[in-house]
Amino acid sequence: MALPVAVTAVDANELREVRTDLLGARRLRGRRFCEAYTSAVDEWLAETFERALTHAGKDVPTGVVLLAVGGYGRRELAPASDLDLILVHNKVRGIGSIADALWYPIWDAGLQVDHSVRTPGESASVMDGDLKSALSFLSARPVAGDVTLAAAVIDDARRKWAARARVSLERLRASLEERWEQHGELAFLLEPDLKLARGGLRDVEALRAAAVAMPPLTEFSDDARLQGAADQILEARVGLHATTGRRSDQLLLDDQDAVARRLGYADADDLLPTISAAARRITWTTDEVWRRIDAWTRGPRRGTRDRKVERGIALHGQELVLDGSVNLASDTSLALRIAAASARSGIPIATSTLETLEHDAVAPPEPWPAATRHALVDLLGCGHAAVPLLETLDHLGVLSRYIGEWHAVRSKPQRNAFHRYTVDRHLFEAAAEAADLTRNVHRPDLLLVGALLHDVGKGFPGDHTEAGTRLMVDIARRMGFEAEDIVSLVSLVRDHLLLAETATGRDLGDPATVAKVAARVRTTEALDLLATLTRADSIATGPLAWNSWKETLIDELVIRTRAHLAGERLPASILEPDAEQRALMSEGRLRLIPDGSRLTVVAPDRAGLLAIVSGVLTVNRLPVRAATGLSQKGMAVEVFDLDRSGPAEPNWSKLEAELARALEDPSDLEARIAERARGWRLPKRAGAARIAPPRVLIDNDATPRATVIEVRMPDGVGVLARIARAIAACKCDISIVRAMTLGHEVVDTFYVTDGSTAAKVTDPTRVEDLQRTILEHIAS
Repeated sequence: MALPVAVTAVDANELREVRTDLLGARRLRGRRFCEAYTSAVDEWLAETFERALTHAGKDVPTGVVLLAVGGYGRRELAPASDLDLILVHNKVRGIGSIADALWYPIWDAGLQVDHSVRTPGESASVMDGDLKSALSFLSARPVAGDVTLAAAVIDDARRKWAARARVSLERLRASLEERWEQHGELAFLLEPDLKLARGGLRDVEALRAAAVAMPPLTEFSDDARLQGAADQILEARVGLHATTGRRSDQLLLDDQDAVARRLGYADADDLLPTISAAARRITWTTDEVWRRIDAWTRGPRRGTRDRKVERGIALHGQELVLDGSVNLASDTSLALRIAAASARSGIPIATSTLETLEHDAVAPPEPWPAATRHALVDLLGCGHAAVPLLETLDHLGVLSRYIGEWHAVRSKPQRNAFHRYTVDRHLFEAAAEAADLTRNVHRPDLLLVGALLHDVGKGFPGDHTEAGTRLMVDIARRMGFEAEDIVSLVSLVRDHLLLAETATGRDLGDPATVAKVAARVRTTEALDLLATLTRADSIATGPLAWNSWKETLIDELVIRTRAHLAGERLPASILEPDAEQRALMSEGRLRLIPDGSRLTVVAPDRAGLLAIVSGVLTVNRLPVRAATGLSQKGMAVEVFDLDRSGPAEPNWSKLEAELARALEDPSDLEARIAERARGWRLPKRAGAARIAPPRVLIDNDATPRATVIEVRMPDGVGVLARIARAIAACKCDISIVRAMTLGHEVVDTFYVTDGSTAAKVTDPTRVEDLQRTILEHIAS
């Protein structure tokens, strides 16, 4: 239908100018921008609505109303937000003409609109249909038209939602869990969706919907701290839209610094802790709300008398409370004990008790009473059930009263794909993993406290291990540990990376490697503690930090170190060729043995062998995640852990034939790798906010057998092949390789000797040339 120009051009340019002015000259941020922009759109739509009525020949708006719903209904319009509109009518004649005259100017203004036309009955049916539409309708408000009709329709929808509270809440929970599974947890994501991730704006909307179904929950949905957290996420969303001009709500790495600067922060490292803390407040509130919903759905307990749980703690209905018999100031174990009681039982702590903890809990005297230290260990020993309780103590500010250094790591992002959590949440998760492993050690208390605090130095300047080592001396003393135990805790912090770095970067068959580790740990008890912490730390870090390959290497190092400490003969290394590999090596020819994602290559040793083999794998789109290799008696065995994410099974016989040809004549391999790199991109994934430049370390003190070269650089196509080719170009032989991809970074270690003398490369000029050549090759 053709519409008059007067109808289709209702000051659309003026509306666009208003938005530009709000973002530009006035530079409004967050909710202030949303309120101002929403008011401008309201005014514009009201005028457009009046003209639409006039166009349809209707003088008064009786029986028809324009409703804003969703984010627009909540007055939370971001710069690139859609307009969510419903035109409700009491079977008004000519409603189609009114709708056309209303929607066309919106489209002409360049606004994205999600619109519908409904009768009151059809509007009520929304509450039974699509949940997203139902939730959107709960935030409805009139923009223009019959406000009496609007009030009736909105009230009817809210009553219908509340009348079937149990069903409404079940639908809401199912949608939350599905969305959380899909989008992850905002506080810990490298590139979070500010709206859809757990702890995002959609969760705040869900809390308000839950409160409509169950009015007592308004104490949570209307909480000022929740609103403050929501405003911080909204400010980031507005800043993201304004910076990028895109509708996406995902805060990508490439945009984070620019968004931060627009919002007045120095950079993303300054902004993201604020976003993380806000998201965790929203998540914590959401968890508390659902714990109370669960208690409500279970119904009241029989009987009304409180039941004593332990000293100072009672069960009141379906909640744990402080019974008043013990004072928080006189018994500093009480806050930790009620948290542990909740973790063990799954029974939530009453809101009134949480408020008491927040206001009245005090720092323990120094040194801590033994009961307070034991209560902390008891809480940590509850494992994964303790994590939400530790989060609760953290949110209430209680944890930082007990451990003053905690504030420095709170919500501190790590900003790389290797770590899935902020520093503080990682420490909670590491302690939870350690709790599952306490049977492996003779002192579970030292393991649990060490796991909780091993990365506390990340909140302070300088190397985090050195900072944490200094801090642990004072923290352990304040906690009341004996001098010998303080030494053990400090050693755990100082050496928490020792086993992982040694196992993945050094020759485990070299007695010198084992001797250096043994000299650091000194006793088998300390070795057991460190090995268990390493496992817990790696698992808590994320899937990129722990796999069967790394587990095998660490187990090998621990076994050999234990033998050294016991004065026993070192067992044969599992990384030495096994009987099958030795049999293949005795044949003196090239062989490929695939086994799932693992590929073993046996071949006559020669200069540049590793470069050729890894290059052929690159050409055939088989990225190397990890590799080990060694050479003995003129034969080499190399084992590769490959990324087999592609659906097709490689043609291994064809690959073996191709490798044989490359070994005879590798002259064109470098060009083929370069061509493949141009046409093949590794799967896109967030890597790290700050990409460290390549680093080449050359160590002639690690072992008398060879010069050790360690290369750290961003992951990429053919990295291992390039490094190996550079080493070969310097006329050096690789006797052992340990290569591993850790998230966005590769850490490759090579044991090399001079190709002509078989001795270590010690001449300073050669060492400098080796370092320079490797850097040139990996930069090419």
